[in-house]
Amino acid sequence: MNKKKKESVTAKEIKALLPFFIGGLALIVLICVPLMIGGIGNYTLITGAVAGTLVAFINFVLLGISAEKSLYMGEKKSQLYMNGSYAVRYIGTFIILGVLMYFKLVNPVTALIPLFIPKIAYAVLALKEKSEF
Repeated sequence: MNKKKKESVTAKEIKALLPFFIGGLALIVLICVPLMIGGIGNYTLITGAVAGTLVAFINFVLLGISAEKSLYMGEKKSQLYMNGSYAVRYIGTFIILGVLMYFKLVNPVTALIPLFIPKIAYAVLALKEKSEF
């Protein structure tokens, strides 16, 4: 008897947003390469885009896992857990990106832009669902 394991909400959301993460990274790289060829930037434009996208993706996955875990806690405990998770995730984000920026391994602009990918993706998906297209 094969029982099919139910896919978690987090896994569904990751699958839905993965094209946005990949597309966002590709778009940033497509913009950065001509800048690099033109002498306006260096390799940190690309490393910033990759690092920012990885950090944003990991942050999104951890958010989903935390949200699912908090569903089975009481109201107060759940609120404390989510606030603590939020703090740890953002402190980690700023430490990782801060260290990479301090050692000049990433460009700050291209490292921070991918952090907005989930917000942009959800806005696009919401608009798409409301439209007739």
